[in-house]
Order: sequence, then structure tokens, then C-alpha cells
Amino acid sequence: MKIEDKKSMAAMRSMHLVVSGRIEGSKTYEGKRYTQVMTPAADAYSRPQMVEIRSKARLGDKGEEISAPCVLGGFQRKPYETKDKQTGEVVKVVPVEHTLDLIEE
Repeated sequence: MKIEDKKSMAAMRSMHLVVSGRIEGSKTYEGKRYTQVMTPAADAYSRPQMVEIRSKARLGDKGEEISAPCVLGGFQRKPYETKDKQTGEVVKVVPVEHTLDLIEE
């Protein structure tokens, strides 16, 4: 989709997406379920992606194919300083952690 395609953009809700793939595993932590999903590779020369979906309920069994509506979120982690190997300059890095929460009705 092109960014300038306003009709398509209007149909989408901001930060919402659908994750499709195979369940590789899951765990429960502090009352939430975390399910690891491997998505199909984009083509024969790229690797599949692994994402984790947070939910209240179980999404399925290991090996099961799913399509799950999610909302994308995120937060900043603790910043740190590191030295650029090419220039020797000390730079501040602020890591960003992304989250995917299942849209549960």
C-alpha cells in the first residue's frame, strides 16, 4: 500500500495489524499469555520472522496456524552509551521495545 493511498489508510485503524503464522510456543507470566508466532518468509531468500503476542487467553497449540488481530505498542528501554567503531564517537543509544497485544473482545 502506498502512503498516499488515503482511501486504504482510512479503512485501517492506527497501530492495528493482523499477524499470520505458526505457533512455536507459549508461556504464562503474571497472568498474561505470551505466544511466539513464526511468520512465513517474504520470499525464498529471506528468513521467517518471530513475533510474540500478549493475550489473556490461549491462542492455540504448538504447530497450529493462526491469524490474530493485534495492536502494536512499545516503550523505551534504559539508554546506554557506546562507541561507534568507525568514527570512535561516543553515542547514546535508546533501545525501543515493541509489543503486540491481541485485540480481544
